[in-house]
Amino acid sequence: MKRFLLTCLLSISFFINAQIKSPEQFLGYSLGNKFTYHDRIIAYCRYIANESKDKAIWHIYGKTNEDREQGQLIIASPRLINQLDTVIQRHQSAIHSKIKLEDAIKNLPVIINLSFNVHGNEAAGSEASLQLIFNLLSKPEKLSQFTRNKPFIILIDPCINPDGREAYVTQFNRRNYRVGGNPDPLDQEHFEGQISGRYNHFAFDLNRDWIWKTQKETQNRLEFYHTWLPMLHADFHEQGYQNSYYFPPAVKPYLNSVPNSTKELQTSVGKAFSQLFDKNHWTYFTSEIYDLLYPGYGDTYPILNGALGMTLEQGGIRGGLQAFKKNGDTITLADRINHHATLGYELIKWSLENGEQVKQSFYQNQENARVKPKNEFKTYLIPENQIQKSKELLALLTKNKIEFGSLGKSIVSNAYSYDAQKFMVNQKFSEKDLIISAYQNSSPLIQTLLDPVIELEDSLTYDITAWNQFQIHGISAYGLKEKWIPVINTKIPIAKNASPNLVVGAYLLPSSNADFFQLIQKAQEVKIETVFNDIPVEVDGISVQAGHIWFLKTKISDEIFNVFLKEAFEHKITLNFIQSFRFTNGADVGSRHFKPIKTANIAVVVDTQIDFGQQGELAYYLTQKLGLKPTFIPFNQLFKSQLFTYSHLIFPSGDYTSLSTINQVLLNDWTKKGGILLLMEDAIHLLDKKMVDADFIAKDDTLDINVRYELKTRTEIANTLSGNLLQVNLDSSHPFMFRIENKSMFIFNQFNSLYKINKSWNTLINTGSSPILNGFMGMYKKKLLPHSMLLSVKEVNDGKIIWFGFNPIFRGIPAQAQIILENTILYSQY
Repeated sequence: MKRFLLTCLLSISFFINAQIKSPEQFLGYSLGNKFTYHDRIIAYCRYIANESKDKAIWHIYGKTNEDREQGQLIIASPRLINQLDTVIQRHQSAIHSKIKLEDAIKNLPVIINLSFNVHGNEAAGSEASLQLIFNLLSKPEKLSQFTRNKPFIILIDPCINPDGREAYVTQFNRRNYRVGGNPDPLDQEHFEGQISGRYNHFAFDLNRDWIWKTQKETQNRLEFYHTWLPMLHADFHEQGYQNSYYFPPAVKPYLNSVPNSTKELQTSVGKAFSQLFDKNHWTYFTSEIYDLLYPGYGDTYPILNGALGMTLEQGGIRGGLQAFKKNGDTITLADRINHHATLGYELIKWSLENGEQVKQSFYQNQENARVKPKNEFKTYLIPENQIQKSKELLALLTKNKIEFGSLGKSIVSNAYSYDAQKFMVNQKFSEKDLIISAYQNSSPLIQTLLDPVIELEDSLTYDITAWNQFQIHGISAYGLKEKWIPVINTKIPIAKNASPNLVVGAYLLPSSNADFFQLIQKAQEVKIETVFNDIPVEVDGISVQAGHIWFLKTKISDEIFNVFLKEAFEHKITLNFIQSFRFTNGADVGSRHFKPIKTANIAVVVDTQIDFGQQGELAYYLTQKLGLKPTFIPFNQLFKSQLFTYSHLIFPSGDYTSLSTINQVLLNDWTKKGGILLLMEDAIHLLDKKMVDADFIAKDDTLDINVRYELKTRTEIANTLSGNLLQVNLDSSHPFMFRIENKSMFIFNQFNSLYKINKSWNTLINTGSSPILNGFMGMYKKKLLPHSMLLSVKEVNDGKIIWFGFNPIFRGIPAQAQIILENTILYSQY
């Protein structure tokens, strides 16, 4: 009886209206009248936490690239707000079966995570989060009937993408804001401006980055996410303002690993949303457009971690403060905020009413992943000789909390070869081979990343459809049907340096990281001669493949060289030493087969007409991944600059205006005198016909067909070219293909066009006669795929023009193709 009274008193105290300020009272304007700057959003969350200390905490989990705060408001039921660490500990114990399933369902809280504004220009989201927070904490009596004796934790991230949102809001408020707005679709408030707020600082789509974690914002948020591992995650978006509102269930295709319980819960919550919208006479749609295939979304990634994940899409992009719709209606920012906030409240109410089912689904999914994985293989094996090549993959697995380790014993087993794409009989594996067991909580993630083929139940998807990690990294791996438990080691092995006794030089194979590129820069600063070998050589009986970098002690003192070696060791860079410039086989160091590496001074051309995302990918990859310091030159300033300052000019893909005659002459002259010109995809059209020999001929699909209206969408899908993994052939002897050991590789296909092979250029990558394809490509485009040119080089006197028909750094996802871009920097003096 006493315990019952105490519970009632605590519940009453929790639900007393604390008279907190509404967003309107705090901000000085009604939500929907204007867009709120990020610092004011954070300020309101801090204010709420300060005024509701018994219910809420503002938790900072990181800073963005532009140094804006990332945080989540944690709202908890009575008594839990001061026991959050205990809740996390018990929740994690339940995830790993240290607490019985029935006890976890009965005693642990429902953990709900709501996220807003992953795309900065879907700006109603953060505004709606403030309204939702106020509704939860100022009007608790509406939820009291659902929360009594039902513990809960609500994690609200008001803005996943602060830098992108601020870009959008700043431009809107500065350039487009008028009191009340203008609903005319042609008014400037319905056009964003030069900088898209959709993306983060490096123009990355953070809603595609959950699984790859290339971006700082994602890395920070996912550390927090994995600490809590919520049972439900809802991602609040906006779509084009002509649309209504989308909510679950999602449309096919689904990932193979989506549990039935998750599908059932999506259907259940969708019915609750339908009732809510019907009651308010708000139109909506379900089971269209938004699928559950690509693993990097804010709905699929949580599902892969056992949760009920969902995407919620309000029609609103380009809507400004108000906008006329084609159906004669007008959509306002206030409407968009209200729809999101009202649905968010309904979602929390539904989660508490169905808390037992939500918890049952989550903890059962975790247990099933660990003891009954659905993976095609029970063990994934990386041979010892492939471990160094696998460093980036192993780092990705570690980021995603996937365990791996040594096999620990020698075995003989039938195994699926990812190279041969078939089962091999009686394969021998050694104790030092690395294995990844499917028997762990992360088995759905492992299945998604490592199973050979993603089964497409339906082709109606709007993102890439293949991403096998062994294929894109070029790793000769195996899949085993037997269960093997690894000797766990989540650290990537690092070799130790030998002692540099009486050495005349050192060498290594390049790494795709900033430490390596900074080591080259350091060597060149202190006048250490730096070269690469363009043929294999043999050093003291050891075969050294082409493409190694050699640091030679030719014109410097032992002291300077030893300081350089010490710096390499401190950065855990493994060097091999030579005691003579004469080698056993291949060529000696003084041979013409040892080419100089010159300091790269790179310029990237930027412009509003250039692919914004690719500009960001280049900025991220060159500065963050490789640690270089390129210059980003506006297109209209390029020929006003001193071109000969730069060794490399990179033109991202884009819709360029033709160069004037004088600018063509300047660019031709710079190239002929040693410049390295990199043209990405459509940038090839920048050059005059004489320079490119007028031989870049696109393959056009001229098939003229008439289709029934109901089949129109399917016909458009049949013309889909990009979004898959494609195996291509390489000229493996060319310096730009060094470090890629095979004569073929898989690349992400994001082609804009297919081109016939150009005999006037040196084609380094082509599709061959029967290219292997993983993922989806439309049947009409498949016919055009054979014998297409994807990477070509043209030597022009002392310089080179390099054309990439594909994007080697697509989304910054670690992949073997990135090596090619690095090679154009390292080995450009071949």
